[in-house]
Amino acid sequence: MSSASGRSLKKLTSLEGRATWRSVPAGIRIGGAFVALGLVLLVFAAIELFTSGMLKTFAITPGFLMILVAAIILGAFATTSKYEPSSKTQIISLSIAVVLVIASRLLPSVELYVVEQFWLSAWGVAALLCGLIIRRSQLPKSTK
Repeated sequence: MSSASGRSLKKLTSLEGRATWRSVPAGIRIGGAFVALGLVLLVFAAIELFTSGMLKTFAITPGFLMILVAAIILGAFATTSKYEPSSKTQIISLSIAVVLVIASRLLPSVELYVVEQFWLSAWGVAALLCGLIIRRSQLPKSTK
């Protein structure tokens, strides 16, 4: 925390006070998940644009969906306070994300749904905006 808030690590002596001060709010984690989802969707849109050309279709497969779930997990649990050490929950969830990415490569590429390329970009921008709005709403309000 900043010194302007009047709190410092030395002043928080109780374990409970330190735990609430150091924990990352749920809104920040949810916003991080949306931001990660948006970035992955935009990366997939760029890759598809460069490999297939403009205005082609994109096949949504189980592997693609698993990569999106892994990105959501990564975005939610990679967000930490600079004072917060890595927890077991964080390590387990990030390990699950890695396993999901590896498993996505092993799945057959069955087309579940086919969309136009621009939908990947639209969904990516929408997810980024949602994530930034959610994270912005968690910032402290000034009392002027």
